[in-house]
Amino acid sequence: MHRTRQFRLAPDPAEVGLGAFSIVVLRVPSASAVLRTLGGLRHQILACLEVSKREELSSDREVAQRVQPVIQTGPEELTIIDASVPNAVDGPKNNCTKAVWYDFLLPEIALNTTRSKKDHDSRRRIWDNGFSTKALAIYEERIFDYAEILIQRIEQLAQQSKPVNVSDWFYWFTFDVMGEFAFARSFGVLQNENWHFAVRLLRRAMSLLGPFSPVPWLAQIAFYITPWMYIVRDWLSMMEWCKKRMGERIEMKVSRQDVSQWLIDASLQKGSLEMDREWLNGDAVTIIIAGSDTIAPTLVFAFYELARSPLHQHIILGEVKDIDLHDHSQLQGCEHLTALINETLRLYPPVPTGGYRQSPLTGMMINETYIPGNVTIVAPRYSLARLESAYECADQFIPERWTTRTHMLRDRRAFAPFSQGRFNCVGKNLAMREMRLVIAMLVKKFKVEFWDGEDGQRLFADLRDQFTAAPGTLNLRFKVRNTV
Repeated sequence: MHRTRQFRLAPDPAEVGLGAFSIVVLRVPSASAVLRTLGGLRHQILACLEVSKREELSSDREVAQRVQPVIQTGPEELTIIDASVPNAVDGPKNNCTKAVWYDFLLPEIALNTTRSKKDHDSRRRIWDNGFSTKALAIYEERIFDYAEILIQRIEQLAQQSKPVNVSDWFYWFTFDVMGEFAFARSFGVLQNENWHFAVRLLRRAMSLLGPFSPVPWLAQIAFYITPWMYIVRDWLSMMEWCKKRMGERIEMKVSRQDVSQWLIDASLQKGSLEMDREWLNGDAVTIIIAGSDTIAPTLVFAFYELARSPLHQHIILGEVKDIDLHDHSQLQGCEHLTALINETLRLYPPVPTGGYRQSPLTGMMINETYIPGNVTIVAPRYSLARLESAYECADQFIPERWTTRTHMLRDRRAFAPFSQGRFNCVGKNLAMREMRLVIAMLVKKFKVEFWDGEDGQRLFADLRDQFTAAPGTLNLRFKVRNTV
C-alpha cells in the first residue's frame, strides 16, 4: 500500500488572468439566503484550495476534514463533497439536468453535451447500437492490433536501454485507436513515434476547459470576440479539423464497422444526414476526447503504481500468463487486474472535478440539505476519493480493497468513475476492455520499474485538470521478461 503523491494542477498564464477575473468579479456570493447559509467566505476559500482546477489539490486528509460537505463556490454553484452526491444527481430518481458548462461545443452538439434529456435519450439509443457485445468484439480486434504496435515500439526502446515516457506513449496509443473509431483511420502517431499536429492541437485546445470551467458562458463570448487568443484559436481550429474529418468520413466506404458508422447510418436511414451534421461533428469530438483523454491518464497512473509496487506486477502476471488475451471473458476473470484499474480510477480519476449538474427548478434535498432550483452542483471525484467516511486509508493505493479487503470500502456510493443513470458513459465496457488488454499485454511481456532518477515528481508537478487529467512526464524502464 502506498500513500498517494501530491496532486498538483499547475497554473497557466492565461488561467491566472481568467482565474483572477473569475474569483474577483464572478464568484461573488449569491443574494440567496438559502445559499448564504451553506458556507461563508472562510469555507469558500477552503473550498477553492480543495476543489479548484487551477490550484493545488492536496491528498492531506486534514484539508477534507476542515472543509464543510456543502460549500458555496459561486453565485449559483455548490460544491458538495459527500458520498451520497453521485447517486443524488445522477441516480434513477433524480431530476437534475446537465449544467451550463456543457454548452461548450455549441453550435455543435453531442451525446455527452446535450442538456435536453429527450434529445439525449434519443441519441443514446443510436450510440448503444454501436457498443453492443458484437460491436465491441469487432473494436477489440483493432485495439489488439494497436496494442501489438505499442509493445513492439516499447520493446525496441528496451533493447536500446532507453527510457519510455509513458505519458507520451499511452496517449499516442489511445489517439490512434480513437482515430480509427471516429474517422476510420489512425493518427499514425505510434508508427511515427511523434505527436500528430492534430493531436497536439487537440491537447492544447483542451487547456481551454480548465480556466473557462467556472464561467462557461465566458467561453462563448471569447469564441466571438477574441478568436485570436491562442487558447481560443486552438479550440476553434480543433473543432474545424474534426468537422472536416467527419465530412470525409461520411463520404468514405469502410470494410470494418466503426463507431461513426452507426451514427452516420442512423442519419441516412432517417434521411436527416444534413440536418444531423452538428450532431455528427460534435460526436466526433466526443469519441476522440472521451476515448483517449480518459483512458490514457488512467494507464499512466496505473503504471506509476505498478512501478512503485512490483508485487502488483507479480500478482497480475500470475493471472494473465496462462490465459488467452484475445478472450476478454478470461481477462474479466483476472480479479487483481480489474482491482488495480478500479483503484487507479478511484485515486486518480481521469475527470477530477467535472460532471457538473443543475438542480431541478423546484429544488432538491441531498441528505438533510435543501438545494435551491437551478443551482450548479459540483461533486469532484478527486475529493470524494479522499473521504475517510467512504474509504479506509483513503489516500493510499490499495487494490485489495476491491477484492480481499472489502471492509475498506465504507461507502461504495462515492465510486462512480463512469457516472451512472441515463448519463453514464456509453463507452464504459470498451474502456475497461482496452485498459485490461493493454495492462495485461505489457505486464506479461515486461517488468516495469522507474528509470534512473525518476520518482514520479514531474508526473504530479505538471499534472493539469483540463476537464480530463493531463499528467506530466513519467519515464519508466521496461525489461523484457526472460520467460513467461
